[in-house]
Amino acid sequence: MMTKFTQKYFSFTLANTLLSSIFFFFCAFSFAQQEFKFSIPDSLQSKSYKELKAAFDADRKDSIRRFIYAKSYIAKATKANIPLEMTKGYELLGFAYDHNYKKSFTFYDKAIEISKDLKNMRYPAILYTYKGAILSEKGNYKDALENHLKAIEYAETNNNIELVYVNKHNIGILKRHLELYDEALQIYKECYEYELNNPNRDELDFLNSHFSIADIYIETQAIDSAIIYNNKGYNLALKSNDPLILQIFTLNKGIIFFHQKKYPEAIKLIKNSMSILEGNIEKRVVINGLFHIAKAYDSLQQKEDAILHYRKVDSVFTAHPYNISSNIMNTYKALYSYYKTKKDKANEILFIEKALLASDINKKDYRTLSNKIIKTFDRRKLIEKQKKLNEALNRKDKKYVTFKIIALIVFCIFIFALTAFYTKQRQIKKRFQEFVRNHEKAIETPKQPIKIVNEEATEIGLGKDVIDQLLTSLNNFEVKHAYIKPDITLPSLSKRFKTNSAYLSKVINTYKNKKFAEYLNDLRIDYAIDKIQTDKHFRLYTIKAIALEVGFNNSQSFARAFKRKTNIQPSDFIKQTKNIIEMKA
Repeated sequence: MMTKFTQKYFSFTLANTLLSSIFFFFCAFSFAQQEFKFSIPDSLQSKSYKELKAAFDADRKDSIRRFIYAKSYIAKATKANIPLEMTKGYELLGFAYDHNYKKSFTFYDKAIEISKDLKNMRYPAILYTYKGAILSEKGNYKDALENHLKAIEYAETNNNIELVYVNKHNIGILKRHLELYDEALQIYKECYEYELNNPNRDELDFLNSHFSIADIYIETQAIDSAIIYNNKGYNLALKSNDPLILQIFTLNKGIIFFHQKKYPEAIKLIKNSMSILEGNIEKRVVINGLFHIAKAYDSLQQKEDAILHYRKVDSVFTAHPYNISSNIMNTYKALYSYYKTKKDKANEILFIEKALLASDINKKDYRTLSNKIIKTFDRRKLIEKQKKLNEALNRKDKKYVTFKIIALIVFCIFIFALTAFYTKQRQIKKRFQEFVRNHEKAIETPKQPIKIVNEEATEIGLGKDVIDQLLTSLNNFEVKHAYIKPDITLPSLSKRFKTNSAYLSKVINTYKNKKFAEYLNDLRIDYAIDKIQTDKHFRLYTIKAIALEVGFNNSQSFARAFKRKTNIQPSDFIKQTKNIIEMKA
């Protein structure tokens, strides 16, 4: 799969009036790089940066025009002294020299120099990313690593998380090149998780992660895991409508077939994929595909076809010797072993020498790059861990301070609540004692017989004999505790007393000085108080049970009536009564 190196950040499209190629060619070579004395053509004088960029993108096949658009962009930005736009202009000029990467690097470096202090999310991190990706493709892994590390440094500083992971992935590619599969897989999976949870992810990067993880699992013979990630990538690639991306996963599937010992299917699938991909994949992937075709033929005992493809591996590696791997060493071993059996001394010696040369490259490349990764990237990971630990400790300190503040607040609330509780208890005790004294005093005071005054009788419109009969009935009602029966109403009690509701109500209002409901509730509350004070079993009842026992329909109405009469909740009254009894015991 291609290194994560895309120009996805530029997506403007706009038609632009084109000048003749001859005129552009003349203008292109009037450009002086150092002083940047470039005259913007009249037709481009009024163009905005966005329009110049769109014109640059539209003319991908005409390098001369692209030079002019890029230089006009730089000249415009230089005249206005806008560093960010100057950076973008040099970036475009670097793109224009994509056929000459060393030349393009001079412009990327210029852009880096301008943008390094801008604190911009994109620059200069993306420029280092370009350089790292190109150097990796050219086999200059040491310098590629340097640039990816620089890119991560700036991306982290300027909070461009996406670019951090793009460059981490590319470092994972370098580790995979060293065949440090476990370490590469760890990086790939970290990138995969980031992309999986990023709704704004770049789908090509996400596909790249699927391919890379599947590739590692293939190399480490974890075929079941390889199938899972390769199938996921294949299904995502179907949605991309890009046949080249699809073929990358198809090629992987062919290599999986090889490891499943489905050799004919493997050969067919890998060959078909490589014929479609042609020059659009990394040489490492080409070598890997050819190597597995050769191994499949070897396993089928088709030696001539196997040697043909081993030699194709050799041809690709000879042209691109930076793609060293164990597959190359195994290829040369297969070749010189084959020619030994054929007693072909010339070819046997040739491939032994090539194997030695590859071994030297491998050792040198591994030693240089491996040490560099250990000293820089892996050390950087340790520094990151140290930083995270320090942050965790700081958070812990902050949490401790926060905890102390919260603890102090909770303590103050507790003290306040405790003070309020004891204050309330003292008030309850005081009210209880006051009520008990008054209640006992009322009980001890002999009840005076009710005298029926003629004026009162006349006032309420009842005869003395009627009033006397009703007062006698009420007295019997009280003495027999008939009031604790539920559902007693004024009409039902009037019927029981063989009178009407109006007469009974007038007598209670006048001679009991209460309305009927208050009269009935007070009788019941007095009964409950007496039972609480004298019956230890009654004190064990719930409030609801007590309420029902003394005639109330529910605990709420009982509690309201009890509080109105005693100024204490029934539960507090019971508790205070228990305390007094325990103290006397």
